[in-house]
Amino acid sequence: MSSTTAFSEELRSAISTSGLSLDRIQVRLQQRGVPVSVTALSYWQSGKRQPERQRSLRAVLVLEQILDVPTGSLLSLLPPPRPRGIASRRHLA
Repeated sequence: MSSTTAFSEELRSAISTSGLSLDRIQVRLQQRGVPVSVTALSYWQSGKRQPERQRSLRAVLVLEQILDVPTGSLLSLLPPPRPRGIASRRHLA
């Protein structure tokens, strides 16, 4: 089940406006030293997933450059990252 978010809607719009395919975007990210799979990009724009890890957040900053949108415009639409690791699992017990 996918639920669109402000981030996914803006990303999808920016990708559409750019005229670039996800494959081309992936190549441009790779050329800038930021590897992201086409699947991840697809999930981000569909709302199935959101970038949370530091590496993914860096990719969003580079995406903003590639898609020619204002710096921080996509990143600002993401919620704070969810807790991860042992500390977050303790709260669930």
